[in-house]
Amino acid sequence: MQGKSLFILTIMIALAGVTTLFAQEEIFFLGEETGIGARAMGMGGAFLGVADDYSAIYWNPAGLGQLRRMEMNIGFSHNKYANNATFLATDMKGETSFTRLNSIGFVFPVPTYQGSLVFGVGYNKIRDFDTALEITGFNKDYTAYADNVMPIWGDEYATDIYGDLQQDESIIEEGSLNQFTLSGALEVQKNVMLGASLNFIGGKDDYNLKFIESDIYDYYNTPPYDDSLGYRILSDLNNWVFDQSIVSDFSAASLKMGVLYQMNRAIRLGATVVFPTQYSINESWSQTITETYDLADEQYVDEQSGEGIKYKFVEPYALAVGGSFKLINILLSGSVEFKDWTQAKFKTDAPSYGVSKADINSKIKKELQSVTRIRLGAEVYVPVIKARVRAGYYNDPSAYKYTNVTPDKEYLTAGASLMLDKQVMVDFGLTHGSWERETTDNLTYSPTLEKVTFNKLVGTLSIRF
Repeated sequence: MQGKSLFILTIMIALAGVTTLFAQEEIFFLGEETGIGARAMGMGGAFLGVADDYSAIYWNPAGLGQLRRMEMNIGFSHNKYANNATFLATDMKGETSFTRLNSIGFVFPVPTYQGSLVFGVGYNKIRDFDTALEITGFNKDYTAYADNVMPIWGDEYATDIYGDLQQDESIIEEGSLNQFTLSGALEVQKNVMLGASLNFIGGKDDYNLKFIESDIYDYYNTPPYDDSLGYRILSDLNNWVFDQSIVSDFSAASLKMGVLYQMNRAIRLGATVVFPTQYSINESWSQTITETYDLADEQYVDEQSGEGIKYKFVEPYALAVGGSFKLINILLSGSVEFKDWTQAKFKTDAPSYGVSKADINSKIKKELQSVTRIRLGAEVYVPVIKARVRAGYYNDPSAYKYTNVTPDKEYLTAGASLMLDKQVMVDFGLTHGSWERETTDNLTYSPTLEKVTFNKLVGTLSIRF
């Protein structure tokens, strides 16, 4: 029974166009990864060549070697995702927002005869899965009902419902990817530091879709029984509702290594490498189909569910280099990160009917590409008020050769910090991104133009003692 249910679910999801969640290579690109630390994020994440506070455990663990005092860090973030969608000439806005713990951790230097030895430990949220979509429109030419009832009802039924239905679709997705990190840095020779971070990654993505087709003008009102035809015609539709939920649990372990060289008092240079990371995903799903008729009191309800669907995939190497330059009260920084997504691969068969490991890995080779992410940041110290102001920019290029659905993204950032005393610092950082994409699924069939804005505000409290 479970195998049959999974087969039906696969058909439904293929029709819904949401295979990105658990059957295609798009699983790599869920969510927005903005990093940690209000100061670093306010500088566009161009922190690889700075890395002089707790957030170095994420950006460049070698930078921990610069810290000479213990540091405690705690930060919170507030995300707002807005999607202005146009479907069948009708505009609707979908929104979602969440407030979460962004980071909490501790850095402690170990006394040494010369050089430095510093350890760090912390828990950080590194990626957000929050999305929203709301669309509505009257579709004259297409109905998902006609295609979707056939796998459920069987060959003895048919439908003459062909269009002229009101379509409403709502998608809400939420969750995050988190990591518990053990980090250390060592000054191997004067002004040269090496570091590493071992990350234990976990997280959850909760995807919920609700789709409704309604016969708002009562075009379809014929009783669905005519035994003389040898089959039944389904044409007495009031509305058809499709509810779907997919919950994905992620787990992985990753290793990041870095080096930082302080050339002089003004210039620092750094580099990092993240080794290939194998993710294990455990998914559960449920769906409910409800049909309501004009001339019958009872509804037809079909419920399916499954759990324990497991698969594995591997993210490729990520290499980055960066630097910073300080002149009096001005700090400038930048970094470049390279990742070849054609080297990503599934270690198991994709959890979709008829899709093998070889099939999806071949698709990855054909459709993905290498990407280069650029980060730029600046910070100015204002001594009169003992505050710093900062701004930054970074891009997130699409790993797809064709970017209409998964577009290139750009972000602007800003931030400020205030030193409350010699030991306590409060930082704020804002990340703003916007992009457009055109999506089509076989529930709605007609294209939807999405205009997305993403805003993330992070506040961090740092105490050194």
